[in-house]
Amino acid sequence: MTMQTEVTGSNPIRSVLLSTGALLLVVAVVVSPKDAFDASIQGLDIWWKIIFPAMLPFLMLSQMLTAFGFTDALGVLLGPLMQRWFRLPGDAGLALAVGMCGGFPAGADTASRLVRDQQITDKQAIILVAAAHFTNPMMIILVIGAAFLHQPAAGYFLLMIHWLSGWIAAIIAIRLNRSRQKQTTAASPPKRSPQHGLWFQMMNAAREAQARDGRGFGKLLGDTVSHAVQTLMMTGGYIIGFAVFIRLLGLYITPGSSAALWPSVLEVHLGTYHLSQTPWAPLLTISLIAAVLGWGGLCSHLQVSAVMKSAGMAAKSMIYFAAVRLLHALTAFSLSVFLWIPFSRYSSEVWAPFWPSASADETTLLPMQSQLEGNTAAAEILWSSFPAVCIGLAIILAVMISLSGLTHWFNRRFSR
Repeated sequence: MTMQTEVTGSNPIRSVLLSTGALLLVVAVVVSPKDAFDASIQGLDIWWKIIFPAMLPFLMLSQMLTAFGFTDALGVLLGPLMQRWFRLPGDAGLALAVGMCGGFPAGADTASRLVRDQQITDKQAIILVAAAHFTNPMMIILVIGAAFLHQPAAGYFLLMIHWLSGWIAAIIAIRLNRSRQKQTTAASPPKRSPQHGLWFQMMNAAREAQARDGRGFGKLLGDTVSHAVQTLMMTGGYIIGFAVFIRLLGLYITPGSSAALWPSVLEVHLGTYHLSQTPWAPLLTISLIAAVLGWGGLCSHLQVSAVMKSAGMAAKSMIYFAAVRLLHALTAFSLSVFLWIPFSRYSSEVWAPFWPSASADETTLLPMQSQLEGNTAAAEILWSSFPAVCIGLAIILAVMISLSGLTHWFNRRFSR
């Protein structure tokens, strides 16, 4: 479908509403240029100093692993886990792991590449994109836990809640959507012949993937860098635009509302910062931050929508995606309410010898602008943490492979 057919075939009412909204936004920017400029600088700092260095390695890594056939080989191992719990082929396991370690839209980008390579169907990709949508772990641990909350242990707690509630929400959503579940199960690719050994099946799948790709290393590296930077430029545009939009909403639409209202709904980075500034009880603050991380913000939804459209997937699938995000937010909020108090009591005793400067009662935070401008080594910290995050990705894959093996054993044990 070309750009011209998309424009001519669009809904006239939708076009009028979007045009009117854009006009009103331009007028608001002209009336309040200083507020718009400050908001855009804030969004630019978040993107350049946090998002860009944290996401670039994972976007490049996921594409190169797919081209080298690692995705297909991993799919042989993750088949029982993905088919049993997520009703997806094993090839989708890498996208789930990349989404957990790389954050959005790395998971959606990996899923779209699997669709282009015809490793999964469009309907399977819709489920996979919803299941692999996570916030970057470096953002949760370093920015939210250490910088915003001044409690590194809280960052690890939020990360565990974020991952666990995401899996629970995806599994529940798949089982509630029975009609889609039947379609994806029927559309799954045929199983590989079990007459060969596991290692032979993995190597054969990797060779077939490399033959389908056919690019040399130089060409692959150039395409990988170009695609990753293009995706990050799109992400930066969304973040900066939403930073300005949120500031103007607070000025003209809801001037008396809480400063955390619109950021929590629209943009996850700004939303978590404003929630960390609130004088509410720690239990409520942590639970709301966990819910915002699960929701992801409308800005991240639009980023995923752009990635999905580039792979030819229908826009109506975003309804299912938003429903899973809402379920993820509710699950994360509920788990945080029940687990934060026992975790905080335990972590205050265990974490103190390792981080004596961070106390459980410390709530004074610097303004976000001064935090980002004063920390000139933010990018260096993220890049220096890249080996640790790669190890984390390997650990996640190892855990998923172990769970897949247990699932395979369970199926064989109780299917007799």
